[in-house]
Amino acid sequence: MTRALAAVLFLNIALATSALAAGYGLKEHSAQAMGTAYAGVAADLSNPSGMSYNPASLAGVVGSDASISLVEIVPHSDAAYTSALTSAGTPAGGNAAPRSFIADAPIPDIAIRHRLSDDLVVGLGISAPYGLKTVYPNGWAGRYYAMKTEAITVNIAPSIAWQVTPELSLGASVNVEYIRGELTSAVDIGTIGLVNGIPGSVPGALDGSARLSAMSWDTGFSLGAIWQPLPGTSFGLAYKSAIFHTMGGPLTFTLDGAGLGAAIRGATGLFTDTRGSVKLTMPDMLLFGARTQITDDFALMGELDWTNWSRFKNLTVTAANPAQPPDVTLANWHGSIFASLGGEYRLAESWKLRAGAGYDESPVPDATRSPRIPDANRTWIAAGVEYRVSPTSAFNLSVGHLFNDDESIALTAAGTGNTLRGNLSGATHSSVDTIGLQFSSGW
Repeated sequence: MTRALAAVLFLNIALATSALAAGYGLKEHSAQAMGTAYAGVAADLSNPSGMSYNPASLAGVVGSDASISLVEIVPHSDAAYTSALTSAGTPAGGNAAPRSFIADAPIPDIAIRHRLSDDLVVGLGISAPYGLKTVYPNGWAGRYYAMKTEAITVNIAPSIAWQVTPELSLGASVNVEYIRGELTSAVDIGTIGLVNGIPGSVPGALDGSARLSAMSWDTGFSLGAIWQPLPGTSFGLAYKSAIFHTMGGPLTFTLDGAGLGAAIRGATGLFTDTRGSVKLTMPDMLLFGARTQITDDFALMGELDWTNWSRFKNLTVTAANPAQPPDVTLANWHGSIFASLGGEYRLAESWKLRAGAGYDESPVPDATRSPRIPDANRTWIAAGVEYRVSPTSAFNLSVGHLFNDDESIALTAAGTGNTLRGNLSGATHSSVDTIGLQFSSGW
């Protein structure tokens, strides 16, 4: 019961995996920008997909243009758990070395912008700003902490930019964000029965399961500025506000075949299908980018972003069933930094090459890292090629690889909210390959 409620912690998840960016954030809004490991993206006026990073980038269009981007995520993941015990202190049993628990996923982005006048530009972007998808095999050793996490986030951002001077543009977006998710976890009914003195209760052998589906709409905003002090040189600064979601949906249970869970439900009201709700905050972000044209053919760029993950300290989940107590999950995440450097080289009139590298800091402390989000510090490398089919239309193809640090997981039944989850310790490893294709066209 407690496990099922705690599991909703990460239902803000999008069509992607936790291995892509710090926490459950995603940067994959532009396959073009991926070619430089997102270096300078907050200062880039060249592509409509830039509005997902900085709404002031709208001002880069002369008439109208649009882009569609799709980045495919191919993660590789494995773990080795050295200890998995029920809360009764008995072995949990099951697979202690799960593999491929982070799933493949596509990340789409659509953007369009149109200049209304010399001073005003409008646009619309549709993106997936956060994401996670993890699936563990039935009966695995850490099943009381996590089984399946799958959800979708979609951000719809109508935007406007003001060309204050030829050198300075200011922009703003309204972020309308939708979240829908499904979450499952195992329930150790055997331990619950043992604690309550019910004969025949065997910890780890009489499992049930819990499933939570929840959704929410809420809004935030983005503000940005891009300054071009010299031709070919630009600096960008953007702020994305936090979004405060209250998610709700059905919480349902499947009980053990021996009838122990049904007996507990009849006596106490626990494990009764109900509704659950949770308040969840998407963090605010600050992005700074710079770009300079060294020669007619070669440009350098850099990026430094900060995400305020420290907003995520704990999560309280409340069930509509009064017999099911509120559940608190401890996070205590901290703010994190992303930094990258990249370059762009025009090989010929219709061809450009890009490359970049970056570092993405995880906000998750060792004490609260869980198999549901086995987050880690990561190093990015990326490269890309652009082919311009006409003066106003281009294809971009980019590839990348993320080297994730190995990280430990050490969770105990004595931890906040873990009373019925038991002890779980071990290490996780993951890496990610990415490939992205983008088409942009102006008119």
